[in-house]
Amino acid sequence: MNYIMAIQLLPHHPEKSDYYEHVAGSIEIIEESGLTHFVGPMETTVEGSIDELMNLVKKLNRHLENEGCDQVTSNIKLIQSEKPIKIKEILSDYYEFDDDE
Repeated sequence: MNYIMAIQLLPHHPEKSDYYEHVAGSIEIIEESGLTHFVGPMETTVEGSIDELMNLVKKLNRHLENEGCDQVTSNIKLIQSEKPIKIKEILSDYYEFDDDE
């Protein structure tokens, strides 16, 4: 099976009102994962196996917990398909990607 996941993280920190600093750290973790991804204004889309994607969700939530967030809402949308599905193919009519992206 092929999978694409969209994830939106909504962290709450008891002492900070700006959650964007926590989201930025989460995007760094996604980038370091080596998985193909696309950062959008409301969510980030990631390609991978189901195990890679769920492990990434766990890692992101653990990171936010370690940052002192007392609550994290993770909104996830998951596409499972027998046919190969690629972020670049879905967005090819709207974005130009470099060959190395």
